Order: sequence, then C-alpha cells, then structure tokens
Amino acid sequence: MKKIPLTHLLDIAICAAQAAGNHAMANKARRTESNETFAHDVKLVLDVECQRIAEEMIASEFPDHGILGEEDIRRSAAGEYEWIIDPIDGTMNYTHGFPYWCVSVAVRRNERVLAGCVFAPEFEDYYTAHIEEPAKLNGEPIQVSKTQDLQDAMIFTGISKHMKTAHEPHFDMFNMLALNTQKVRINGSAALDLCHVAAGNGDGFFETSIYLWDHAAAGLIAEQAGAVLSLYPLRNEPHACNVLCANENLIEGLRAIYTQCS
Repeated sequence: MKKIPLTHLLDIAICAAQAAGNHAMANKARRTESNETFAHDVKLVLDVECQRIAEEMIASEFPDHGILGEEDIRRSAAGEYEWIIDPIDGTMNYTHGFPYWCVSVAVRRNERVLAGCVFAPEFEDYYTAHIEEPAKLNGEPIQVSKTQDLQDAMIFTGISKHMKTAHEPHFDMFNMLALNTQKVRINGSAALDLCHVAAGNGDGFFETSIYLWDHAAAGLIAEQAGAVLSLYPLRNEPHACNVLCANENLIEGLRAIYTQCS
C-alpha cells in the first residue's frame, strides 16, 4: 500500500474530530439519552452517532482503512492503516453538562501512531500532531512544562470505571502522589488531560485500565510536545493499558512510584 502524506492523514483526523464534536455540541439537549447505564459509566446514543459520523468522514477518503473505536471495531482486510476513534472522551462529564470532554481521532500504520487530533468543542481547542512535526494547539506549537521535581508538580489522573475496591494499586499511587506532589487533579477525560500535559498546563498524568482510543492521539500529541509516554499493557484486556506521562524530569519519579505500587 502506498504511503499517504502525514499532512493528509492529519487533515482527515481533524475533519473527522470536528464533524463528530460539532454533532455532540449541536445535540447537547439530548446528552442524557443512553443505550446502557452502568454503576460508573454510561453509553450514550450520541457516542454511537458521533463515532458513525467520524467513521463516515474517514471512509469517504480512505474506504480500505480499518477502524478501531470505542463504540465499534471494524478492520479492513489489509489492515495497514487503522483509525482509532473515541467519539466522546469524558462521556460522564458530557452527560452532566460539564464542559471537559473531547473527541479523539488518530491513525496508525503497522501499529505505529502517525497522526492525531483531539478536539475539545466547548473550548474550541484543536490539539494536533504528526510524527514529523511538533504538537500544536490551534495551529501554534506547544511544549511540556519544565518542572524539575515531583513536589512542585500538578499531576492529572482519573478513576477507572473498572475500579471495585479501595485497595487497588491505582489508589496506592494516588495516595503517594497526593502526599508527594503539589496537587493531584481528577478531570474526567484522559485524552484532554494528556493534551494539557502537552501544553504545559499540568506536569504529568497517570491512569490505570484505559484504552487505546483514550490515549492514541493524545499520547502522540504529548510525545511531540516533549513528554515521555510509558504504556503498560494489561494481559487479559485487549487494547487496555496503564499509562504514565510526564516531562523528562519527572517521568522516572512517576515510574518509581508506579513500580512500588504495582
């Protein structure tokens, strides 16, 4: 299969994220319509609609490419290029009318993420990157913070919907970071958290049991902004992993705490 220019891949990622995000924004009055509700999660009608819109945008340009998304998995026969979609990351925030949510679209070739866009419609923010250019926010280059020590850092995290007890390693790490950093913050969207690390609005991120579609685009954006991304795949859960991300000054400290708590 012929290689596709990175700029073209990124343009389609942006268009797909924009189309899905605009649909979610235009239909906020329907934000509580659900297909299924769980103890700590909800599957919205709009999740499915937004994913379909993103898929249609991609398929119109690349009909032979595969799709891997939170709401649907469809692989092409070739499988060389694969698009990874999270139609609404921060679904619970969106449902409650809290504006911290986004659409994430990435594309990878032979398992390597090449380009991605995270669109936060409420803030009109586009975070973008491909592997040969720095990450950008609304077209302007961004960089991670230069914070030197964990004690001066603000670290983002989330609470996995799979958490069942207070005795999980995640909470051990949360406690250690709460005591040894300036602040730990829970915002409710892993993709948007990683983008804020990329933009230097926070210093690091960790979360357990999140999925490829949560971090594919945002992880690339963070890396292209100078962050170090560490992924720890989960053995019995396809596409799931634990994620650490921080600038190069802080990542070893995060890894040490993660190892101690695992």
